[in-house]
Amino acid sequence: MSNTNEDIIRIMCPNLGCQRILAVPPRAQGRVVRCRGCGTNIRVPHPEGQGMKQTSAEAERQKAA
Repeated sequence: MSNTNEDIIRIMCPNLGCQRILAVPPRAQGRVVRCRGCGTNIRVPHPEGQGMKQTSAEAERQKAA
């Protein structure tokens, strides 16, 4: 199964010195990816139309942070 251009999520690195455009697969939504240009960790957002569902493990990690 191959990804089409519609399946790819494009995000910009928030590092002002980099701002590289990253193309990530839909399965990366809600996960943290690393920019290959500068090494900055970036959380891939969920689509605007979907509510964010958190697992209990994710909620515990956020409380601990």
